[in-house]
Amino acid sequence: METLVSNIPGVRRVFYGWWIVAVGITIAILNGAFYTYGFGVYYVPLLNELGSSRAALGGVIGLARLQGGLIAPLAGWLIDRYGPRRLMYFGITTMGVCFILLSLITKLWMLYLVFILISAASSFGGGRPINIAVANWFIRKRARAMGILLAGIGLGGSAVFMVAWLTENYGWRTSAVVAALAYWLIGLPLVSLVHHRPEQRGLNPDGAPTPVVANATATPGKQEPLEIELTPRQALRSLSFWLVAVAFASWSVTVTVVAVYHIPFLIEEMEASSVKAASIASLTLLLSVPGRIVFGWIGDLVNIRVLLGITLLLQGLGVLIMSLIPGLEWAPLYIIVLGPAYGGSAALRQALVAHFYGRRNFGTISGLLQFVDLPGAVLGPIFVGWMVDSFDSYRLGLQSVSLFLALGAVALFIARRPQVPIVPAGPDQNLMASPQEGTPGTSQP
Repeated sequence: METLVSNIPGVRRVFYGWWIVAVGITIAILNGAFYTYGFGVYYVPLLNELGSSRAALGGVIGLARLQGGLIAPLAGWLIDRYGPRRLMYFGITTMGVCFILLSLITKLWMLYLVFILISAASSFGGGRPINIAVANWFIRKRARAMGILLAGIGLGGSAVFMVAWLTENYGWRTSAVVAALAYWLIGLPLVSLVHHRPEQRGLNPDGAPTPVVANATATPGKQEPLEIELTPRQALRSLSFWLVAVAFASWSVTVTVVAVYHIPFLIEEMEASSVKAASIASLTLLLSVPGRIVFGWIGDLVNIRVLLGITLLLQGLGVLIMSLIPGLEWAPLYIIVLGPAYGGSAALRQALVAHFYGRRNFGTISGLLQFVDLPGAVLGPIFVGWMVDSFDSYRLGLQSVSLFLALGAVALFIARRPQVPIVPAGPDQNLMASPQEGTPGTSQP
């Protein structure tokens, strides 16, 4: 397939990194439609069929994210060490198997087990390997590349209404089987196009004619280096890592609202039909697509840390409005705020990690961040579910999420890009080691 792509007239004028972005968009659409946001479609049918509480059902996502967070540092290190391609073959194949298993469950514990397996497989076959590859292929255009890449998740989320139609007409079990076939027939053939770093193909990041020089400034009058490299140990010793972790945890709670409770909120609180609720949720995610692209583009031009903090504040405002609307006719008020801000923050998160800590250990450090923000990812769905069970309303839970997002924004406004000595390292170096620690010096914006 790679040879076929390279033989298409005009293809050589396109930087190969953009082909990796295109592959990532396709796989992100699958993940967005069937896994990340698809559970919201399955939520009410599973609630009725399994007879569980909302907190217990929300715990499925919480436990899956716990498992995903626990495996994230290892997955990131393996991808940094061995490259994304072979791990993607394993992950996408396994995700298909897991969706077949999902179609066969009859008990709540089976659902927990299957989602733990799906979460583990998604660490290798989902967004992580492609994110790591794109972070390595781009530097100056990294935020916009991430924004375009993650637009696939938004497009997949906007296709949730199709999953809802399939579920309503043929059942959620049939929908799960269709998901498995989509992963195998669409996702697997595309993996051969993915390469870890541009240097493997004799290219430079962004398609630049010369290699990027470590510590070179972005512009002659700017003191901040374009690219720095930190080891995982150096990242963990910086204050910025822990502030970014707080911000990322607040974003993880937002995923709970958008992915798990958005559709149930509209059905149970706003009395919408399942298809109408899925359509509103799809529209929210569709609006996240231009948010991912536009905010990603802006992120290459301005202070990405401050911009990400602003998107978190806007998300908090959107969730707050969502919690206050009296009826469906008011839904556009929160959709136009939440959708673009949610998409923008998704794109900027990954670009910020690479900007703060470099591309050599990007997978390992981003995995460590996911591990550290586990409390938000795990407790978020359980907490909101408990609030609904206790108060018979989603509104207080949504308002709590809004406050947490404001806290995450404050953490980003305080954080600064660390500055430590650059540690030369070859691709085969033990990436978890730190041959020179260096003492964090002055901070950069």
